[in-house]
Amino acid sequence: MADNTMLMNPFAGQNIGYLRLAVVGDSGVGKTSFARQFTETLPEVLSHDWEPVKEEEDYTRTPSLIEKFSSTMMEIPWDNMDADDEVPARNLVFVDTPGYGSVVDAQVNLEQFMNYVSQTFEEKNKRVLPFSEVSNNELMRSLVTGVGAHRFIDVCFYLIVHRLKPIDVEFMRVISEKANVVPVIAKVDTQSEKEVRDLKVHVLRTLKEQGVSIYTFRIDYDRLIHMAENGQAGGPPFAVSNIIDKPLSDDVNDQISFQPARNELPLLRKLVLETQLTNIRQFTVKKFINWRGKHLAQQQQQQQQQQQQVPQPYYQQQYQQVVR
Repeated sequence: MADNTMLMNPFAGQNIGYLRLAVVGDSGVGKTSFARQFTETLPEVLSHDWEPVKEEEDYTRTPSLIEKFSSTMMEIPWDNMDADDEVPARNLVFVDTPGYGSVVDAQVNLEQFMNYVSQTFEEKNKRVLPFSEVSNNELMRSLVTGVGAHRFIDVCFYLIVHRLKPIDVEFMRVISEKANVVPVIAKVDTQSEKEVRDLKVHVLRTLKEQGVSIYTFRIDYDRLIHMAENGQAGGPPFAVSNIIDKPLSDDVNDQISFQPARNELPLLRKLVLETQLTNIRQFTVKKFINWRGKHLAQQQQQQQQQQQQVPQPYYQQQYQQVVR
């Protein structure tokens, strides 16, 4: 397997800019391990720290959501532009979520995450709302940047292990309205190449039949299914191991009875953080613009209904009676 350091552009640390990721799935699928491996084995990362989502500005405190901040670049603090020393930018954020199997009602954890995502949309809309004449093109140009112009979730990795459940399909459908969903088959070190290949095909066919709009990395469903059937990497769902690759052991006791599936984490990371980065940001902002359009239309409709329900002044009622 190629060395991870050979898969990233040497300037990728600065080029990544500000990016927000999330990992969602059932309990025990390895979400935290995936988040740690995605960032902590990235050569460009300078520092890490984990903390619960804090209550600030328009964001509600959510103790069970954990934000992992990683820095791939340095910057001068915004609150002290005269400072000579740069500090870690904390520009790469990973939101780790509780598994839906950890509670009796799985909908609770999904709503908690979706409320978090919705708040990022609502917060940005409040800042944009005073500029009522701003066009969608202007919004796109101002928000598709890597300078922290918004706090939307750019990519939501949805982890699956061994089988795709109906609840997974519905959760991905809901999340895909406000974030780019990328399905990931986790713990492939416990599965054979054939098992992972068959699961990839099943996931893609099911999502296509159910009309779920995942982020396909600019590859259509039919092409993705063909790639999966032929064991070709390059598109979702990506196969990811939850253990760090180790050199092969000569000890017979350490050898396993089957050839585990290939770990596609380095490829996935390269696509998200380098090759497809601009396109991902564009899709993220498009989701906000679509949501904002529906939100404004609903507000206008409510205002019209309220105006129709307002009782007319007495003199207008008398006038209308006289005219009749």
